[in-house]
Amino acid sequence: MPAMFGILVAANFIACVGIWYFKQWGVEVYLLSFFGKILFNLSINAFGPGFYFSTFLSIIFATILLRFYKRMNANL
Repeated sequence: MPAMFGILVAANFIACVGIWYFKQWGVEVYLLSFFGKILFNLSINAFGPGFYFSTFLSIIFATILLRFYKRMNANL
């Protein structure tokens, strides 16, 4: 499980770099890491106030990102 959590943290960091450079792949990696984090928390039964708060913030951030997705650069 620690290796899987490390992969999710690394994917989230890589997504932040892509979003910083306003690239579409950054949004795609962020959404993949978000769903991966949800599945990871479901698999270890980690439900608490932090889980719900971070999920809520991630959904808000994802909607903002998807709103600007077409304006982002599709190239690497």
